[in-house]
Amino acid sequence: MGLLAAMIAGAVQDGPILGTFGLRQSTAEQKVSNIACLRDMSKLSFRELVALLTNRELIEEGYSKRDLALSALVGYHHFNLEKAIGPIAQKRKIHDDQIELYPDLSEQQFEAIIRFAYQEKWPLTSKGLFALLQTLPSPRDTSLEQAVSLTPEFFALQVLFQKTGAPQEPNMLINLAAEGNFDLLDQFTKEQAQLLDLSVEKRRRLLLGYLAHRSSTAAELLVKTDSTFALKRLDDKGMLDLLSLLNQKTVQTETFCASLLQSSRSDAIRKAAGDRARNWNSTVSVVIAVEPEISPEPVIHPAAETAVIYHTVGEGESLWKISRQYKVKVDDIVLLNGIDKDKLYPGMTLRIPQ
Repeated sequence: MGLLAAMIAGAVQDGPILGTFGLRQSTAEQKVSNIACLRDMSKLSFRELVALLTNRELIEEGYSKRDLALSALVGYHHFNLEKAIGPIAQKRKIHDDQIELYPDLSEQQFEAIIRFAYQEKWPLTSKGLFALLQTLPSPRDTSLEQAVSLTPEFFALQVLFQKTGAPQEPNMLINLAAEGNFDLLDQFTKEQAQLLDLSVEKRRRLLLGYLAHRSSTAAELLVKTDSTFALKRLDDKGMLDLLSLLNQKTVQTETFCASLLQSSRSDAIRKAAGDRARNWNSTVSVVIAVEPEISPEPVIHPAAETAVIYHTVGEGESLWKISRQYKVKVDDIVLLNGIDKDKLYPGMTLRIPQ
């Protein structure tokens, strides 16, 4: 009897037992945590994580390896979970709020997730699709471009250009989106969803935001759709940046450079325009008149009638900090740009009165 009691006590202390309320893990097993497991899974590929979606081995707090693999797919690989199974009822933050856990998913939901992961060619969120655009070499897979063209972000871009009288081919807008920061596109889409702004000024600000990210497509589109604005309103630095990004020889870009050569701009800008034209072996030697915009000019605060410069908002910048940098009043910046004081975001382009 004593020997039997000792054996039972040892099993309780050292070994796993199955009690009334479920599995009790050993000390060694308890060292494996959800966060540690997720850290290991962050190194796995998309397909390796999909293969773990059938693994029901418990890790910690009732979550299994398949639960953590799903979280890793969403957090590290932009897996489109809502497209696979619809709205998610419960979410739990973990790992510095970068990763979410999804408790109480049913067997049927996991089966739907696995089917979606294997059968869908691009089972990704908008952010994941645009990230692929930036990493895959040209020519891109046409099915990827088609998937991008179905996103709300692309639709917002397309509507803006169409409604402002400057419709573009889908591949041009896809190139534009691929050359910028997704946060810039995401912020633009959210703004359009809250308050639809289909003005020429909105299109200008968007293109100037992409120019700040060194987008050659934005430079080409600005010259193509708004050359008069670029010729008259960009300061010297902005113009030099624009010229450095004009890679494609088109009628519009040749005309633009010819106009600069005949303008009263600085020698540096005239030289840059001439160098660009020579690189294209351009035959344009006279100024071709730039067609006036059909869309009316937006109402601009009188402070802008003298001179303005353009400032792209950086991470952590505030209107107060920007006003101190340029020695102007915050209210003047707000009035000139028609914005709310609390609606500043990185990548936004502001006009600064001089």
